[in-house]
Amino acid sequence: MSISRFCQVICSCLWVTIVSSLSQVWADDLFAVETLRAGFFARAFPDYSKEDLEVSVKLLSEELGDTVGIKTTVTVFEDVAALRQAFEKGEINFAVASSFNFANEFDNNVLADGFRLTVNGINPDSILVLSRKNEGLDTIKSLLGKRLALVETYPVAELYIDFLARSNFHKDFRSVFNVILWEKKANQAILKLFFGQTDVACVYQNAYKLAIELNPQLLTKLQIISQLDGIPFGGGYFHKKSPF
Repeated sequence: MSISRFCQVICSCLWVTIVSSLSQVWADDLFAVETLRAGFFARAFPDYSKEDLEVSVKLLSEELGDTVGIKTTVTVFEDVAALRQAFEKGEINFAVASSFNFANEFDNNVLADGFRLTVNGINPDSILVLSRKNEGLDTIKSLLGKRLALVETYPVAELYIDFLARSNFHKDFRSVFNVILWEKKANQAILKLFFGQTDVACVYQNAYKLAIELNPQLLTKLQIISQLDGIPFGGGYFHKKSPF
């Protein structure tokens, strides 16, 4: 190897080392910056508009910021992996997501103090299995071969339905129901059940209560045939390296 080539290799190695060191310093400095940088995963709460959630998180952040006299920012994330990465890097130091997201996507060792989210003053929530009245769909056993509506971003509801299917039929839920409809929001699943476009729906209790407030007539046709209580709605957590 020529002296010139050797020097190029050494310089390249030094450059990589310097960049790596500066990146680490920059990351550490981010955690040291005393600003409240909140980020929330919008898809974790599909039954509430992104705008309403953003306003709520912003108000919470500003209230916390005013308490200690610091600047606050709020970032909306459409991807939970991007939220986690930003949290780990210190780009945000306060993350808001569902309890399921924190349990499955985050390293609990980096989570510090936080806040539980409540809807209408209720936390935890419940998962409901709904059917129509007076159609012989009064028990889980009566649902074999029927149509099921689930919300795409309700993983806990999917787990509950699968548990009920295995407990009653010794099969996974995809083998129990003839048709499975995946909806964007709980209100869509509830309305399809009301209008006979599906036979059963699985939604959160708070979403069902909200739908009833908007359309009380739902109570004349729909009933709860199974319920799982004690489901945390969601929360916000600080990073352990946060100065707060």
